[in-house]
Amino acid sequence: MWTVRAASVAVLAMASTVFANDVTYLNGQVRLQDGSAPGHAVEIKLACPGTDPARQTTTNKKGAYFLKVERDEFNHVARALPSTSMDIRPDAMAGSCRLVGVLAGYQSSEINLGTFTIGKDLKLPELVLTPRSAH
Repeated sequence: MWTVRAASVAVLAMASTVFANDVTYLNGQVRLQDGSAPGHAVEIKLACPGTDPARQTTTNKKGAYFLKVERDEFNHVARALPSTSMDIRPDAMAGSCRLVGVLAGYQSSEINLGTFTIGKDLKLPELVLTPRSAH
């Protein structure tokens, strides 16, 4: 009876590691509408319905950034993980969230994390910043 119980515990332990999410870093790039680098750091925020966007990371002046995420067994983003502990939020699940770039004077395209599948190259689609028009 003890070996059956020990075997059950071992199977449960193995199953939990098989289904655990894998933490990885995705490569991202932000560019201006004309194709040039932003020339400034751009905040990368996670925008989820019903909450204020939360900063996940920032780019360098050339627009490059890394996004820390958990990916599930189907290569979908299960959860975005902020780069600093100050930005941690329990609701940072990616299902209906979008990734946006934030730079004063610009509007950003979006990356829908709910439909994004992580490729072997670990690259995110580009975020494009378009100048806001003054009305």
